[in-house]
Amino acid sequence: MIPLKQTLWTKNFTIITLGTLISAIGGTAMNLALSLVVFDETSSTWLSGLFAAASLLPGMTLPFFLAPILDRCNRKRVIVGLDYANGALYLLFLAYIHRAGFQYGAYVGFSFVGGCIGAVYSLTYECWYPDLIPSGMQQKGYAVSSLIYPLTTTLVTPVAAVIYSRWGVEVIFLLQGILLLIAATFEAMIRWRPAPREPVPQETLGKRLRAYGHDLIEGVRYLRKEKGIRNIYAYMTVTNATGNGNYLMTMAHFQSSSVLTTTMYSLLTSAETIGRAIGAAFHYAVKIPEKRRYWLTVRVYMLYELFDGLLLFVAYPVMLAFRFVCGFLGVNTATLRTAAVQSYLPQDMRARVNGLFNVLVSMGILAVQLLAGALGEVFPYRFVALGFACFSFLCALFFIVRNREDVRKIYEYQV
Repeated sequence: MIPLKQTLWTKNFTIITLGTLISAIGGTAMNLALSLVVFDETSSTWLSGLFAAASLLPGMTLPFFLAPILDRCNRKRVIVGLDYANGALYLLFLAYIHRAGFQYGAYVGFSFVGGCIGAVYSLTYECWYPDLIPSGMQQKGYAVSSLIYPLTTTLVTPVAAVIYSRWGVEVIFLLQGILLLIAATFEAMIRWRPAPREPVPQETLGKRLRAYGHDLIEGVRYLRKEKGIRNIYAYMTVTNATGNGNYLMTMAHFQSSSVLTTTMYSLLTSAETIGRAIGAAFHYAVKIPEKRRYWLTVRVYMLYELFDGLLLFVAYPVMLAFRFVCGFLGVNTATLRTAAVQSYLPQDMRARVNGLFNVLVSMGILAVQLLAGALGEVFPYRFVALGFACFSFLCALFFIVRNREDVRKIYEYQV
């Protein structure tokens, strides 16, 4: 009897891929529309920054408190239920804004509730997705999932900009609500049962908090000892935060310009995403020797911050070229950094150190979103973006170049 050839595209994996694709299409369009409508209606970068911050807060707290609960729940039911709930939320909010018009407080509340749902959904999805990939197909499965969001960003963002410009945000709310309900219906067809688990003793909140605090302290102690990891994470916290501030300034610059349009802004995002996709393919095909990784990374960081600082001072075709190059180079250095750092970290410290890093990045992004919004009320958007890029450039020199010996050993580390 000839054994059946193993395939990635089982019924479960095909359905979850379709569901993820449908959700990504609506989510990409919605994220663009929400950022645009708040600035267009308020003409305030400060209020836009507050709006963005409202969606970030749940992600800094909810996963910690809900992780033990979600670990014992039926993940399929959680995912399907959240998608149905989220779709209903969009449609209900559409009905509200159709009658009441733009109400800033209502949008902030919607952003916070959406952030709560998104934080729980992301955590549950990350835990459930590996169960739907056939055994031995993990690399191919994650390769498929990693292509979904770059492709949807490239293709959907310009279309969403046109829809927003012609028909307004209400049409995108309607489409997002319908798409989420469709995705939930697909996901409900997945045949999956949770593996039987042994009873887990209930932990009090006090014990959970003490354990969490202990993990953070262990992570801090490790970072104090490992200067290379500490400096890499310090710079990544800064550049992630300032990058988000620059995105807010870029959006405000385009929306307040008499020459630049919403569609041109969306194409700028697409150019960077195309660069990332091509860069990922290049990195997959070409192996970069360990001895060259550090200095290649340093040069890319310098170039990236330079292009970020000059972006709003150059003509639009040059902007497109800048973002494409940043996308191409950025995904390569990100892959090199992730592979080097995760290989270097001890297995028993990986979760603690990465968890601390995620907390720092979230706090940094939240702080810079608010700072960028406040500065954008006083100074020209292009000079605020330039200031963020200059600060990030100096941090690259301080953390990465100044501590080259400690950082280089991370990039040249071989398992």
